[in-house]
Amino acid sequence: MENLGYDIISWVGLTICIGAFFIKDVFWLRLATLIGCSLLFVYYSHIAIPQGVISNLLVLLINAYYLLRFASARRKALSAHKLSASSATVLPAEH
Repeated sequence: MENLGYDIISWVGLTICIGAFFIKDVFWLRLATLIGCSLLFVYYSHIAIPQGVISNLLVLLINAYYLLRFASARRKALSAHKLSASSATVLPAEH
């Protein structure tokens, strides 16, 4: 029964990774790939296949890096937007 759980994890991970090829938005593509590779990493770790562990770990780390960069850029853009909105001056009305 334990192996059935890992088999399900591998099929779900594989389905997510293949489904990611149909995603056009880069954020969701990277997130789906991160989740799928995480599941496959768990599976390959359980069945002790070093090539599967290493390849999925590398893809997982690459996607995590770019998702963190995306989050950082978004945070900077939001803070810059808030700063520009709060520093906007009101011009006096003409009579």
